[in-house]
Formats: sequence, C-alpha cells, structure tokens
Amino acid sequence: MPPSPTEPVFDPTFLNARREAGLILCAWAACLLWTVGYSALAGYRTPSDPIPLVLGMPGWVFWGVLVPWLAATLFSIWFGLSFIADDALDAPADETASHA
Repeated sequence: MPPSPTEPVFDPTFLNARREAGLILCAWAACLLWTVGYSALAGYRTPSDPIPLVLGMPGWVFWGVLVPWLAATLFSIWFGLSFIADDALDAPADETASHA
C-alpha cells in the first residue's frame, strides 16, 4: 500500500541511522543499569564483611565495572563490523539537477 499524502517518506539512510541509534541507546542503557545496579548492591558492605577478590580486584569492581566494559567493547566491535549499514551519502539525482 503506498503511503498517504500526509505520511512522510523517510530516506533509507535516515531509517538505518535511527535503527542503529536505537540499538546503541538500548545497549548503553543495559550497561548503565548493570554497572550502577550491581555496583550499588554489591559494593556496599559492612566493615566486618571480607571483600571477595576476583583476579586481585574487589569482586564488585570486576563484575560491576570490568565485565560490562568488556561486554560493551565486544558489542561495539560486533556493531561496527556487522550491523552498521553502508549507505551511499551522495546527493539524490533530483537535488544535483536543480543546483546545476
């Protein structure tokens, strides 16, 4: 069904950018919630509780900061190499003809 005259027709480059931005925002929010949530819950202990260590650092730092940082890095590599659309950014034919 063709779009009605009142519905805007968006450029495919814009639609790809909006889709990619939405996924980035969701990944950022997930890492933020994981980091802040886990660190707040696991980082505050009473002084008598021993601090569990993972690879020589406090466990809450490992699981609440390092792991989401590594997950975000892996996500960024995957996103950049396989998800981002390679759109042509040259001007549409009707715009170049009107400026000549």
